[in-house]
Amino acid sequence: MKFSSSFSGLASCVIAGFASVGCGQGGLGDPTGATCPSNSTLTYENFGRTFFATNCLECHSSKESPHFNTLEQIQAAKDLIDRAAASGPNATNTYMPEDGEVSDADRTKLGEWLACGAK
Repeated sequence: MKFSSSFSGLASCVIAGFASVGCGQGGLGDPTGATCPSNSTLTYENFGRTFFATNCLECHSSKESPHFNTLEQIQAAKDLIDRAAASGPNATNTYMPEDGEVSDADRTKLGEWLACGAK
């Protein structure tokens, strides 16, 4: 699979951004292994928008990279978000947000939503 240079640049920025913002806790965690249940009702409108506004956009709207201002930006970084802030059967990652004040239930929902394609 061949990636365009703009996608490669975005991927590099995403990786560099997460590596730098998670430095205080040693970088990113393991993939959570979260799955998308067939009965999932989580969407950007009923979960993602509020989750990111509450927990991420203070830094990731303009100060820190990657930026999470749009659903497309979130989708481009979903695997890294999983390793930084989500929970599933294989890992609970608490690298982000830096204050760590996200409930385990919300981290599990984040993992599910990301596994369902962050739509």
